[in-house]
Amino acid sequence: MKNKVHIILYVVLAAALVVAIIWGVSMQRSNAETMQVLEDGYTQRVLETQEHLQAIGIKLGKAPIADDPRTQVDLLTGISKQADDVVSSLASLPLSHVAMSDTIKFCNQLSDYSMELALVVAGGTSLTDEDVKQLGILEDQCSLLLGQFVTAQNTMVSQSLQMAGNDNVYYNEAENEARPLEQVAQADNGMDYPSMIYDGAFSDARHYGKPKALGDERIDAAQAVDIAKAYVGEDRVKDAQQAAETAGTLASYGVTLTLVDDTLLNAEITKQGGKVLWIMPEHAAFAASLTLEECRIKAEEFLAQNEYAKMQANHYQVYDGLAVINFVAMQDDVLLYPDLVKVQIRMDTGEVVGIEANNYLLNHEERSDLTAMITADDAMTRVSTKLDAGEPRLCVIPFRDMERLCFEIPGTYAEHEYRVYIDANTGEEVQILMILDTADGVLSA
Repeated sequence: MKNKVHIILYVVLAAALVVAIIWGVSMQRSNAETMQVLEDGYTQRVLETQEHLQAIGIKLGKAPIADDPRTQVDLLTGISKQADDVVSSLASLPLSHVAMSDTIKFCNQLSDYSMELALVVAGGTSLTDEDVKQLGILEDQCSLLLGQFVTAQNTMVSQSLQMAGNDNVYYNEAENEARPLEQVAQADNGMDYPSMIYDGAFSDARHYGKPKALGDERIDAAQAVDIAKAYVGEDRVKDAQQAAETAGTLASYGVTLTLVDDTLLNAEITKQGGKVLWIMPEHAAFAASLTLEECRIKAEEFLAQNEYAKMQANHYQVYDGLAVINFVAMQDDVLLYPDLVKVQIRMDTGEVVGIEANNYLLNHEERSDLTAMITADDAMTRVSTKLDAGEPRLCVIPFRDMERLCFEIPGTYAEHEYRVYIDANTGEEVQILMILDTADGVLSA
């Protein structure tokens, strides 16, 4: 009987041990998952900080050449808000308050100064030369800070440093070298300025109402496959298969195309109208043997063959052996920015392997009135005298929930290139874009 009790006791203890081990492993796994979620959250805050600093730098560059007080107020209040957002993001990170105090102080001062200037401008007073000079200094400092954050983030990734957990890089005994984010305010910190990539002018144009360039015909999935093959070129396609459908304003059939050289393309064809919404290569790693000009000519020929209206190349970007060129529709030599098409061309063969036509399909139609109520000379007088302005040109741009006919006026200021948009009917300064000539292309923000 006594032995039987011992056996039962051993069984219970063994079972308890197994349960404890399973519970311990489960808790360890749960803790690891929790730490990873926390680490991902910290990383997101760092990336958001970089995005805010990037946007602040652009706005600081635009503010001095804004001639309309409303535009200046909008830019300055935007700077103030995003500087506050930087402080909020930094406050959510496990960083030493002492180490980050200079960075937080700079962002707080930037927020306060920008809001103070916004109130001055809103009160009817123009920015002084000293204000403009100070904005330029702040732009330089913001770029410096952004570069240091990018360098610190790259160090974190390359050395697999963590911010979450009891043994994170910010515990008391950690060496300074293991806390790169806390070194961003140091003047001797190495900088690796990031490539600031932005899309072409008005590429995020919004749309209201029904799509304008689809037509009324309805197609089925089999027809979508045939349309995709014909669009790319029957002789280029080895295999074509139906893929997943998508719903929404531009409901589409999915198509997967395998080309004769085994390049894989994904495409969507609209159910209404049977129009090619987009085509994208699955992978892109082509040799860049053709010039950008040669790629532009190939893209123009492709657009003409596929019955697009008169188009003009506007912005471009180059990566992985692809030339991505933004084309803007034209009507009577007036640029129609809402009617945008992006074409991707292989820089080794000149073949088109991608297109994005959603903006064009949503917005393209014949505009009824493209007559300006003010002259080009009058529009020039509405531009800041700080801008070394070029020749104005009529264009249609998206603006909030409408389109506006504007004069697009190019110009330079403080070694930056800009496009200023003056309403061709009211003379109001509507928009300012900064043109970025990067290693990867000519883009705008």
